[in-house]
Amino acid sequence: MPTSSRSLSLVLLSIFFLRVSAHGTITAVTGANGVQGAGFGIIASTPRDGSSPNPFEQDTSVIRDKEIASGKTGPCGSTKAGGNNDVASQLAAASSAGLPSAAADGTVTMTVHQVNQDGAGPYKCDVSADGGNTFTAATVSQNVPGFAGLSLAKATDFQLVAQMPAGMACTGGPNGDACIMRCRNPALAGPFGSCVAVTNAASAAAAPAAAAAGGAAAKKHKKRLTLSRVAGKRAGYWIAA
Repeated sequence: MPTSSRSLSLVLLSIFFLRVSAHGTITAVTGANGVQGAGFGIIASTPRDGSSPNPFEQDTSVIRDKEIASGKTGPCGSTKAGGNNDVASQLAAASSAGLPSAAADGTVTMTVHQVNQDGAGPYKCDVSADGGNTFTAATVSQNVPGFAGLSLAKATDFQLVAQMPAGMACTGGPNGDACIMRCRNPALAGPFGSCVAVTNAASAAAAPAAAAAGGAAAKKHKKRLTLSRVAGKRAGYWIAA
């Protein structure tokens, strides 16, 4: 198909989908620690085998920069069913249920459910280490098929993999260990997508604890050096007990 014809077709498709309002959202995030979570605002009982607006798109998040900047929504947008995705309460719920962890290389594996045509890719992701106050671009290594947020897929799951910036330490949420991964597509009626709560890889999270334990052990050992004295020819020397 010539480029001009293809562009015209995409414009017509975009206008059509603005009317029918199709969607895509993150229904699952699978942690390297074996914990599975879901996107903010997801309703577990929503059926995933259809493509009409009701009820299949009720928990899809629309995440628009203008609405975030104006204060109409928080940084994770809103859904039809639940309204604004309150970040604090969503983080609290996710932390209570258990946070999925990133892999050792910082990658986060998610499942995008494409309800209808303009829930397609490509998706862009960014991540917040401070509870949604600031976001930094994440690197998407496996994306959802599509062009300008459009494809012919519907009621279909796709894997989406994004990598957190190197060295990022998660400090958000009630326990100070949560990051927010936010992903959305470029659909004109959207952008559509979701936020998910994750934590650092187990090795990264364990490092400070290991360092603290090592420091405590060294302190204890140093203290023991003053408890044993050698008798006999080496009297007066202190040794480790």
